[in-house]
Formats: sequence, structure tokens, C-alpha cells
Amino acid sequence: MRSESSEPEGAERPEGAEPASRRPPRPVLLTVALAAVVVVASLVAAVLLRQGDDDEVADGLSMPTPTAADGCAGGPCRVVASASVNGMTVELLAAERGSAGRLRAGGPASSSVAEVAIGTMGVPLNQDSLRCEESATPVCLVRGPHDGGMVGELHVWRGDSWRSDQRPYFSDAGSVTLDDVDGDDVPEVVVVSHDCSDVDSVAACREAPVLAEVFDLAGGTVGCTGTYGSPGSMRGWPEVDVESYELMACS
Repeated sequence: MRSESSEPEGAERPEGAEPASRRPPRPVLLTVALAAVVVVASLVAAVLLRQGDDDEVADGLSMPTPTAADGCAGGPCRVVASASVNGMTVELLAAERGSAGRLRAGGPASSSVAEVAIGTMGVPLNQDSLRCEESATPVCLVRGPHDGGMVGELHVWRGDSWRSDQRPYFSDAGSVTLDDVDGDDVPEVVVVSHDCSDVDSVAACREAPVLAEVFDLAGGTVGCTGTYGSPGSMRGWPEVDVESYELMACS
């Protein structure tokens, strides 16, 4: 894990980045905002439907915990990705075509299985859909392509089950990942988006500079980076690596 650092005087900025003194505006293009609204609405609908079928969902935070025998989308589940975090095996299960995902902890015999809400939206899940980070408690991000970008869903291990804040993280640039930005051994969610505040068309937005916005595990904004000329100029792309000294208030 990295420790928090400050940018040394005279240090070169990452290639393609604009001066850190510029406060990066949030993406405001209407089409991008509408895409995020569609993701939120779909997740809320999926959650409400599940709550109607399962009265054991507590405080709207805990995903249902079906057993593997319940299957995926009416058929058998298959393991599409796996990881080991804090000594625990974590597996992402999906139907044959990669939909209706579930997150399982502890191996095939475990009944600790939580539903992945973005799977109910038809977001395809594959071997690149699972990212987990070791910390005081296991943290996993499930992600997949959506509406020309990427949507991610965060799951945190609490007690003996997965808990999700049931909010989507949408990147119109195609990168949602985990990174311990502030070096406290707890990962943050990093979302890369186009800065479309100075453009007036969808086509221009796709070519606009990008920035990374960082969120804590509760969904609060930690800060934003400056803008970069292209996604590929960001350090570590597409698994973007952000340092705490790069962050400033998001406009």
C-alpha cells in the first residue's frame, strides 16, 4: 500500500495533465447525466422488486443472500471470475451469457451469496468484471460495460455477508476501479469521466479531456484530479492509479 505523499516542488506533472491549480469541473453534458440517471433508475427498480419478494432485506443495504442452488436467471450459475482477499475466496457467478450475477464468498460449498444488482440490468459480466482489495475488511467491485462506458457496483464484507450501498458508479470513459488513494489501507472507488463542460455535442464529449473522481466506501466524494488530454495519458490506464497529492476539490 502507498503512504500519503505530497508533490515535491518543481516535480513534473503527469503527461497530458493540466496545471493542478485549475479546479476541474464535473462532466455536465446532458447525455452523460441521462446515462447515469438510467443506471440509477434501473438499480432502484431492481432493488424494489427484490425487496417485495424478500422481507429480510435490512435497511435497504443488504443484498438478498440466495444459495447457489437458486441458480442464475433460471439456469445454472458458472464462475466467471475469482479472487482471493484476506484469505477468503471470492467468486463472481453469472448465467451462461454473463447476466444475473452473484457474488459468493468462501468457495462452492458456501451459502454466503449476494445478488449483483447490475446483473439484472443486462450488464454483461466476464473475467474482467471482478476487482477486490485487501483491507481491514474485504472490498470488491463488480463492473461491466454499459451505454458506451462502464458501470460498477461496490460490495463490502460486513460480519458474514456482503453489503452494497446499491448505488452505481458510471464512467463514460470506461474505467471504474479500486485504488488505495490516501494510503490508509482502505481502498477508494476511482471513476474516470470526460470533462464535457465546454463542448456542445455527444461526439465532442467523447473526445474531451478526462479526469478521475475518487469516492470513499460510503459513496462520499474525496476529490478530483486535474484533466488529462486522453484516457491513455492517465497513469496506469485503464486501472487508473491516483495519488492523494493529485486531488483537489471537485467543481
